[in-house]
Amino acid sequence: MTDTNTARITVANQKGGAGKTTDVIHTGGALAARGYNVLLVDIDYHGGLTCSLGYSDLYYDTDRTTLFDVLDFDQMESVNDIIVEHEEFDILPASEKLANNKNIQTLLEAPKSRERLGMTLDKLEMDYDYIVVDTPPSLNVLTDNALVATGNVIIPVLPEKLNANSLRIFAKQLQSLEPAYGDVNRLAIVCNRVEQNAEHRSTIEEIQSAYSLPVFEIPKRTDLSQSIGEGVSIFGFSKENKRVEDARALFNDIADLLDETFEKTPPTEVEA
Repeated sequence: MTDTNTARITVANQKGGAGKTTDVIHTGGALAARGYNVLLVDIDYHGGLTCSLGYSDLYYDTDRTTLFDVLDFDQMESVNDIIVEHEEFDILPASEKLANNKNIQTLLEAPKSRERLGMTLDKLEMDYDYIVVDTPPSLNVLTDNALVATGNVIIPVLPEKLNANSLRIFAKQLQSLEPAYGDVNRLAIVCNRVEQNAEHRSTIEEIQSAYSLPVFEIPKRTDLSQSIGEGVSIFGFSKENKRVEDARALFNDIADLLDETFEKTPPTEVEA
């Protein structure tokens, strides 16, 4: 059974290309660098996190027990057998089975269809400090599972007019879930790939005025994608320079917010 002190967070927005996977990996890296025991869960049917971190073979291997399989009541305890130990954090990888429309329809029609991931995470034997969930670029039963399982969400967005409008659609989805499954705590909005131009600046200002949430700005950086190309977060990256340091500082700011929200003290500080 997962420790009740485990903080669970979903990173979600229904629009693709908003930087969800990037934020999950680097936030997970920031938390792991503090000494926390971290699990990243990939419930995206594209398997972006799984494949980006070098586990494409697991994504495409549908003969193994997969994340989709352990959402079944009778197989939930098997979740412990399919977790992968990465050098920074543990990973619960996605599977191509999540992209099968028939499978998703089966899940949608099943009892407690939106509570399965939460029930599965309750079967974890490892006591994780943080569990961070990556989601599909759509509002479907998989995204709903992540939101219900965690009760907390970070919302990534590109600071462009059309992308900012997607925040309103996502807010309605959250509101539709909450009467049945409880409140979902909006933790922050993360503006990704920020450039110094008028459109991005005005859009960020509109987001800041429209939502009473912390808004983080992540500049467009090749270093973030380069580290993921090596299968690690920016905190596990072999490269060291000012841009890398700045990127780490930005994701450490997000980790600071999480520590404050969940009243956690990094193990590295306790040791010091």
